[in-house]
Amino acid sequence: MNYLFARMLGEGKPEASQSRWLVIAILANLGLLGYYKYLFPFLNFFHDHGVTNHAFANVVLPLGISFFTFTQIAYLIDLRQQIAKRQGLLPYSVFVTFFPHLIAGPIIHPRELMPQLDEDRIRGLDAGDLALGVSWFVMGLAKKVLIADRIAPLSDIVFHNPQSAGIVTAWLGALAYSMQLYFDFSGYSDMALGLARMFSIEFPFNFNSPYKSQGIIEFWQRWHMTLSRYLNEYLYTPILRWTNGRRISAGKKVSRKASATLEGFTSMVAFPVIMTMFLAGIWHGAGMQFVMFGVLQGLYLTVNHAWRIFTPQGHRFHRKVPAPFMIALTFVAFLISLVFFRSANVHEAVYLLQTMCGIHGRGPAFDAFPYMKYIPPTSRFLSHLSTAALSLLICFFIIWALPNTQEILGQLPKDEVLKPSILPNLRWRPTATWSLGLTLLFCFAILLLDASTSFLYFQF
Repeated sequence: MNYLFARMLGEGKPEASQSRWLVIAILANLGLLGYYKYLFPFLNFFHDHGVTNHAFANVVLPLGISFFTFTQIAYLIDLRQQIAKRQGLLPYSVFVTFFPHLIAGPIIHPRELMPQLDEDRIRGLDAGDLALGVSWFVMGLAKKVLIADRIAPLSDIVFHNPQSAGIVTAWLGALAYSMQLYFDFSGYSDMALGLARMFSIEFPFNFNSPYKSQGIIEFWQRWHMTLSRYLNEYLYTPILRWTNGRRISAGKKVSRKASATLEGFTSMVAFPVIMTMFLAGIWHGAGMQFVMFGVLQGLYLTVNHAWRIFTPQGHRFHRKVPAPFMIALTFVAFLISLVFFRSANVHEAVYLLQTMCGIHGRGPAFDAFPYMKYIPPTSRFLSHLSTAALSLLICFFIIWALPNTQEILGQLPKDEVLKPSILPNLRWRPTATWSLGLTLLFCFAILLLDASTSFLYFQF
């Protein structure tokens, strides 16, 4: 369907016709996305509130439907703007179905992947790329299987039973989910980049130590980086242009100085940012908990922008705030939003946050949490407070003290500044030592691989 739409766009087609076909194509893609992801939860919302009498069963959600839908829309928009070139059926099919990024990203621009699929460039497997890609893949698999899947049972039992959790259990459950999501998504991103590199295809980075960020703006420059780029290009920028156009029509300024006023900041910064993240929340799911996640991110970003605009770099407030405090504050803010992101609904999220704040009292001790019996044997260490806390501390140590995967593999962009770590010179090499270590890591991961687990972002 999208290939046929693409034939109606691009160079040589009438401008009015292109605009009309682009609108039709976007509506068709969003219509399919809405049917599978939003229609039946929306109808059941009315049923739950007594508006309708009929309950609807949810349809089976195609894996990664949001990712490949947005990728296709980006291709069509780029064609309309003549940023991308119209492709034949074969290269277009390869672009759409290239499996490493198909299910959960990264969200690839056609202008990034298409040139790499030229026949003149494809000459078989390259030994260097194959070694690098396999190593990258194994490191990602280890993150997923050895860390994310081992911690997942604790977050699962807490978020499935928030009313039974005490204050310690609630905190450890929320922290466990933050670690699970980090290593799950980071692991998938590494595996996708590794699989692509095996075929000498370079994907854009999607994950770059976001928990080391000193502000929520930096966080979104490091977390799901291709989604942030997509939101900036296809949502935030058009909304900002529309807002600025209205201001110019009203005789108001759109300068940086104007944005430093309360009225200018509200219209030129707060509104576009909050609206963009609100839509990003809806992109993640149909529930109100995802809307709350998006709105919170929008508010965080707005506060961070206000901090930058009204207290510019070099201000005395910046000198008084140490980096560890900014990192911790950014992490806690994101953790609060993750409680909404993971919970089944807003009510359960609010209840769990209240428990974390002590509003419901201390509650039962961690070891007395009645659902510990559901933790599988491979994660039995989570059943005891000391070992559960130790496992989370190890996760924080890996995240905050060690270099990330692309730093170890020497794959950071040239202009990227290395984040501080205790092993800044740790570098992968295609040597026997590294091969043996990664082989053992791979075998260990395969032994613990659970067929029932899946990547968290598959549901989006």
